[in-house]
Amino acid sequence: MLITFAIIFICFVVLVFSVAKLYYPEEKDYDSFEKEMDRQHEYDGIFQYTEKGFYIKQNNNSEFIKWDEIISIYFFSVPTPFSDRKQSGLEIITGNKSYEFDHNVTPGIVKLEDQLSLNLPTWDIDSPMVRINNFGLEKTKLFEKKSF
Repeated sequence: MLITFAIIFICFVVLVFSVAKLYYPEEKDYDSFEKEMDRQHEYDGIFQYTEKGFYIKQNNNSEFIKWDEIISIYFFSVPTPFSDRKQSGLEIITGNKSYEFDHNVTPGIVKLEDQLSLNLPTWDIDSPMVRINNFGLEKTKLFEKKSF
């Protein structure tokens, strides 16, 4: 009787720990987080960089944006309709076209941010976030080309 109880108790403990492990997986340690961030900063994704600008490769098309054609860059944040989370990304405006890149779905956006800040001399990360409309769209100006 005692052996049966011990076996059932051990099975119960193993089951409880297994369920707890499924619902609360181990948090990443600093080293694995650091390696993931290093990988993100090196990953080109849909972008290819040159001295004069960068290519965007989507759907077998390639579009080139020159660094000196960029007029402004904004960080945007907008609430998603079915969640309490926000969708965020970058908006790049050139003389000809506007581009939006979402942080969650654009491969290589972390390296794009790095390259933009390196190649545009007046990158400003301390700009205030401004509410644009009643739907919760907020924008922060990261870069604006100075006109002389």
